[in-house]
Amino acid sequence: MRSMPVSTKVISVSTKAGSQSVDTTVGPLAFDGRTITLVARTRAMHVGDDGRGALHVRSRPRHVEVLDVDGRHKVLAVHDVERTLVRTIAIAGLAAAFVIRTVRTRRQK
Repeated sequence: MRSMPVSTKVISVSTKAGSQSVDTTVGPLAFDGRTITLVARTRAMHVGDDGRGALHVRSRPRHVEVLDVDGRHKVLAVHDVERTLVRTIAIAGLAAAFVIRTVRTRRQK
């Protein structure tokens, strides 16, 4: 397996109160005649009011750009399923706790 150099480039920077958001790309990578570029949104938020504060960094994929051998350009969206999965697990846990509590109180009567 051959290793290829990969470049990382900052596309755009936007700043909100206390946080900074950056679009970065990784690539281009070449596989089977296709050129693939990965684009991610990286957010950094400074927590604390002085120089001793912490920096919370979160990076999520946004989309994948694919250039075919024929010259066709495709942009494939990457959906964030982590947030939905965590919410579903939390709601299921709360529902299970409610059902267990209801069953236990009915047995005691």
